[in-house]
Amino acid sequence: GTGPILMDNVRCRGSEAKLQYCSSTSQQNSYCGHHEDASVSCATIRLRGENATPSEGRVEVLQNGVWGTVCDNGWDIDDATVVCRQLGYSRALSAPRRAAYGQGTGPILMTYVRCRGSEAKLQDCIFVANHNCAHHGDASVSCDPLQVDNTTNSYEEVDTIRLRGENATDSEGRVEVFRSGVWGTVCDDNWDINDATVVCRQLGYSRALLAPGHAVYGQGTGPILMDDVECRGDETKFQDCFFSKQHSCGHDKDASVSCG
Repeated sequence: GTGPILMDNVRCRGSEAKLQYCSSTSQQNSYCGHHEDASVSCATIRLRGENATPSEGRVEVLQNGVWGTVCDNGWDIDDATVVCRQLGYSRALSAPRRAAYGQGTGPILMTYVRCRGSEAKLQDCIFVANHNCAHHGDASVSCDPLQVDNTTNSYEEVDTIRLRGENATDSEGRVEVFRSGVWGTVCDDNWDINDATVVCRQLGYSRALLAPGHAVYGQGTGPILMDDVECRGDETKFQDCFFSKQHSCGHDKDASVSCG
């Protein structure tokens, strides 16, 4: 990179909300050059597929900006347990194989996964990146939706977000949130690019391109769960933003995002 080196000797516990909350040495005490610039390769996980819910579906992982599936070679309940815990649930009910929730698209990023069951993330398990699989062997999980990991306080805190609607894709669509067993929409009162940015980052994208209102991806159904959303833009989860549960909206005002 160029410019000043602002942090050195960074020491994080892993539970901090921001890198700036970790212990570090200031620029004045740094002996680094830009040949030592630090980088990361992030991986995220999600459940998708036919009849998928926040607690069950085809396992997909994000690596280097690309979503892909997991081959079911060697897939078992220990592997599914790690996925479920990574998603906020305390246990897996089953580890379906053979594309039980439909075949995915894109690359197959992991095969011969071998988890002990105690790993914090699926990517911490032993796995093979090269494969001879096809999408008819996509791995899935079914997590217990009523058994929440003890790092959260209640079932309601296991909030999940998705994009749906007419012509919606993985990166754009009507914003829907899952709370207390019900999917609902978000009203577009005060909806702006900061709100959309938090949604997009939670979904694994780096930024929001647009924050459309007025149900541009079609009107949703079910309850309207959030209104008057006010995000700063640096929140980890959309549900960490300020919002009102009370509203006077109709689904003609459903909020949407376009991520990039």
